[in-house]
This record gives sequence, C-alpha cells and structure tokens, in this order.
Amino acid sequence: MEIADLAGQSLAIRTQAAALLADAFPDENGWPTIELGLAEIDWVVKDGFARAAVEDDRVLGWVGGLQEYRGRVWELHPIVVAKDRRLQGIGRALVIAFEAEARKRGGLTATLGTDDHYDQTSLSRIDLYRDIPGHIAGLRDLGQRHPFLFYRRLGYVVTGLMPDANGRGRPDIYIL
Repeated sequence: MEIADLAGQSLAIRTQAAALLADAFPDENGWPTIELGLAEIDWVVKDGFARAAVEDDRVLGWVGGLQEYRGRVWELHPIVVAKDRRLQGIGRALVIAFEAEARKRGGLTATLGTDDHYDQTSLSRIDLYRDIPGHIAGLRDLGQRHPFLFYRRLGYVVTGLMPDANGRGRPDIYIL
C-alpha cells in the first residue's frame, strides 16, 4: 500500500475515491453520488490537501485536510476506508499521513468533527444543552463502533459538541 497525493492522481483514481464517499455516506448528510464525491475531492484539494491509500491501482481509502486559523489548525475532513478493508490499519495510516502533512504545512493542532446520524452514541436523541460537559464525560458507544472510538485509540479527545447539528437529537462531536 502506498499513500499518495490524491491531487496528482488520474480521474479514474479520483473517481474511485469519490465512490468510496458515496458508498460510506449515501444519505443527504453525505455524498450520495459519485459526482458529489468528486466535487468534495476538488474542494478539499483546492483548499487543503488529500492523501489516498492506493494498492495495485485500487483506492483503499483517503483523507483530506483543510486549514483553519491561517494554517495553524488543520481539520481532518473527510476520511473514508473501503468497507472490505476496514480494521486493517488503513485508517490509522491515513491519519498519520494527514498529521504529517499538516505539520509540514505549519499545523500545530488537528481537529475534526464526527457526527452521530444513526444513534450510535449516548449523545443521540437527547437534550444535550442542559449539561454539555456532563454528556461529554459520559460519552459511550452503543455497540455499533462509532468513529469516536477510532480517534480515541489514536490519542484524540472529545472537546465539545454541537447539539442538533444534523437535526434534533443528532449532534456533531468535536475532537482534537
């Protein structure tokens, strides 16, 4: 497996990357078509960078980075790994590549948001406004392996919430 700059790849490789987005995030909150996935890739590459895990001309996953605060902070957005290749270290390799490129570009902090669209955490379907710090402290997965668990294993921490970001009872979880 090679980690490659997605910007310099062929349309065929970029289309595979877009198809991964469409497959992993098919609803209205994601990229339900390859065309929308290609537009996302173009936007991320234009405003930041994207790295792809490629093996034998197959895109296994990719990660994007978008600068904030004049490049001192980089948002990891998005990250996706092919369903048949998850839990094999590809996501970890992509996050490491993201962090290395962000540092190279002057980044001091990495951030990301991970939504709870599908009631995967203790934060879904409740009123978070009354005790946001308490809900963060009590955050737990409801058995579906929400992505916040992956980021925790990599040393990231939950730092905040945006209640109802994706509709009533569907928060965005902020991570550093």
